[in-house]
Parts: sequence; structure tokens; C-alpha cells
Amino acid sequence: MHKLFCITNNKQYDITPLVGTISWKSSVDQLGVQLNFEDAYNDDRYFPMNPVDLGSMVVLSNQFEVYRGMVVKEAKNGRSPIQYNSFDFAFYLNKSKAIYQFNGMAADVAIKKILTDFNVPVGSITGIPVPITKIYPGDVVSDIIKDILKQAELVTGIKYRLEMRVDKLYIENQKDLIIAPTFMLADIFGPLPVTSAISNPSRSRSIEEMKNNIKLTNNNKVVSEVKSDYLIRKYGLLQEVQSIEDKDLGKAYTIAASQLKDLGRIMEENSIVVPGDDNARAGRLLEVTEPITGMKGLYLIKDVVHTIKSGIHTMQLGLGVA
Repeated sequence: MHKLFCITNNKQYDITPLVGTISWKSSVDQLGVQLNFEDAYNDDRYFPMNPVDLGSMVVLSNQFEVYRGMVVKEAKNGRSPIQYNSFDFAFYLNKSKAIYQFNGMAADVAIKKILTDFNVPVGSITGIPVPITKIYPGDVVSDIIKDILKQAELVTGIKYRLEMRVDKLYIENQKDLIIAPTFMLADIFGPLPVTSAISNPSRSRSIEEMKNNIKLTNNNKVVSEVKSDYLIRKYGLLQEVQSIEDKDLGKAYTIAASQLKDLGRIMEENSIVVPGDDNARAGRLLEVTEPITGMKGLYLIKDVVHTIKSGIHTMQLGLGVA
């Protein structure tokens, strides 16, 4: 059973009995998780005091800690339930700007330096030995981290995913984040895969953003070209041309091959609603078989919205090609 706690002025309160709907969401396009909840309002003198305030810490637990964050917004409307928005501690990286100049520093070392400067504890960061040489003249800190990872992905072909877990930041190889979420229908059945109870499935496939021929140029000269003859025969020529800097000339083929791997495919935008599992969050991978739409295979969770209402936990997953 999920419980929501509030920590205000170093005192912890169990606010579960006061809270109505709880929802939390994450997206691969954003660093961090947002949790929203509504707190009952009553001006009766005997009604329990509401301990929640801006800056309060809220903790969602369910056997283990699911989420920890800070209340950043409060909305009151008459005697209606009070609406609260909270964010995990990636909030500070999303709302702060910084100046950095890296001269060949390894990507993982550069990210650790940034996190140290902003007092963000590190859970673990996989080794990323790609040298970063770039000036950031006052960019949003989370954007700097994402840009560093994007540079590394072009060289290594590896997708890296960031997660705040409780109060620590983790960066891992996406392929290591396969999950098999479950739910309990009844004790006699034991845990069942959430994908056995899919509702509202939708699937959209497109080749509009496909690129099957990648050319990299430097000083108006083609320095590398990687293409898929199979995709060109099947869908026609869909070409991408990008310019690279002198410092990347030695990695031109690797960068082009990585771009073709990422862009040379049918793009999908899918969604499903399933029973909730706390382990489902954006950036992780999930095996899905859904006969109505034809979804079958390993999918990336691009975004997820968890909702707990009247004690029932559901989640809506936005899925893309892994």
C-alpha cells in the first residue's frame, strides 16, 4: 500500500489519510520526476492540521521508497482540495544555469564535476571515456548534462539514461534497464505481468523522420557516408547531411554509423494503460505484445504517468522504438 509522508521543520507526518489522488510522471525529454497530489481542506477546528508547505519534503513509499521531492507549488481554490506540485532533486539542475569549459575531459568525469558543484549526490555513473571539448557560456545545467551525453552517444552508439532515485543521480546504459513490471489481481494468482491487462492501446508508425543515408561534411567536403541500401530500395532515398568540426574528423565514420542506427528505422508513437508498478519509469525498456495494434517486441518507455485514486494504481505508458 502506498503511503505519502510530509517532512516539515524536521518533523515527519503521515498525510496519507488527508490525500486524494496522487500522480507522478517522468519523461525521457526531461530530467527528474514530478509528483502531484491533492490535500483535503477543512476549516473545522477538529480537522487535522495540514503540515504541507512550500519547501516541504514529500516521500512516497510502498514497501520501499518510490519518490522523494520538494513541494514547489501550492494552489488553493475556496474549500476545494489543495493542489500541490513537487519535484525530485533534479529540480535544481533544471532551474539553475552555469558556465563550464571542458578541454578533453572524459564525459563521465565532466558530469560528476557538475553534480559535485551543485551538491547532487551520485548513485552511480557508468564509465563514458569520450573526451568533451566545449564551452557552455551560461546554459541550464540539465541541458549541459544532456548535451554531454548526446556527444557521447554519437561516438559510442550507446543510449545513456539519467534517473534520480530518491536523492541520488544515476546514469546507465539503456540496454541494462529492461524491466518486467507486475501487479496482483488476487493472492491466489500471484504476480501477473502488467502487459497481460492492457487497455486503450494505440499505435502510430511513420517513416516521415527516417534517414537512410547519412553524410557528414567538413569545410564543404563529404568526409564520411553511411547508408542502408535495403531501406533505400524499400522507401526511397531519405538523406541527412550534417557538418562536423575538425576535432571530430577521426570519429566521422563512427558518428555517421551511430546516426544511421538511430534514424534508419520506422518511428513509432504508442501508448497503453496498464495496472501500476513503481518500477516503470521513463527511459526503461519493456517487452510488449498487443495483438490489436500489432505491438510486439522491446519498447522504450518515453513517458509514464502513474495515478493512484481510491487505492487503485494505474499507469499510462508512452512507448517508442527501443
